Amino acid sequence: SSKLQIGCSVSGVIDGKFDNGYLVTVNLGSEQLKGVLYHIPHAHNVSQSSNNSAAPTHRRRKRSRLALRDPSRPKSNRSGYNFFFAEHYARLKPHYYGQEKAISKKIGVLWSNLTEAEKQVYQEKGLKDKERYKSEMLEYRSSYDSTVQQ
Repeated sequence: SSKLQIGCSVSGVIDGKFDNGYLVTVNLGSEQLKGVLYHIPHAHNVSQSSNNSAAPTHRRRKRSRLALRDPSRPKSNRSGYNFFFAEHYARLKPHYYGQEKAISKKIGVLWSNLTEAEKQVYQEKGLKDKERYKSEMLEYRSSYDSTVQQ
């Protein structure tokens, strides 16, 4: 109901963002208005953004702080599924080059179709690796404790 004059300032908050705009809340005197602000990219940006939309976006994984702190720390144990995955990934990679998602899905289906006896072979490898990790961690911690006390 109140009229804005050209050049007056308005306060507001961005509630959300999407590809070509923002969801906003604007305070105009005693009124609070909610709406959408669209951002139309320049002509040279449109061609770039259309190329980028075809490529999948990847999130970067944060590195474990422990891994960054001490390179002598033992590698953590692998599960039976991890052993199964590594074995089949190496076999399938040449056939599905550049299609990591497809390879992962295919391996997941293969794993779910295994019988309990077939899975047990890989589960035992996982248990052995868990024991390896436990013993290496005991050794690592005892050597770490002795260096800290000196």
